[in-house]
Amino acid sequence: MVDSDETLTRLHGLDDAELLAVVLAVTAGRPALAPIHAAASMLAAGAGHTADVPPDPSRPAGPPDVPPPTMIGTTPPSGVDYTEAGVPTFDRVRDRIEERFGTAIGSEELERESRAGQDVDEQWQAREKAARTRLDEIRRSMNDS
Repeated sequence: MVDSDETLTRLHGLDDAELLAVVLAVTAGRPALAPIHAAASMLAAGAGHTADVPPDPSRPAGPPDVPPPTMIGTTPPSGVDYTEAGVPTFDRVRDRIEERFGTAIGSEELERESRAGQDVDEQWQAREKAARTRLDEIRRSMNDS
């Protein structure tokens, strides 16, 4: 039997890279701990600690058969709009942009047709007319001088 207090004391004495190597070694080949192993692998790759972890010959070279990390309680979307990893395809992204652009244009048109939108347009036109009139007055006064 292993003394858990002694083990914890030793683990606390390790630096981050060493502890990460231990987690990877301990979780390798354990299906129930595959999500922890995948997370530790991503952390090791992101932190540049892969050189500290010796390759395990009993493990396959490819990624484990673990679904990609997603938010808890959600599943990645499926279908032709997404890859198997749940990443949207270029066509899906383009379609979303077109949908949002269309919505923006449509809402602008609806706003203009509303009473408030018409009032704003009338105010704008009245200001433009007043500005044109004032500019013409200034030009005439400059020509008269």
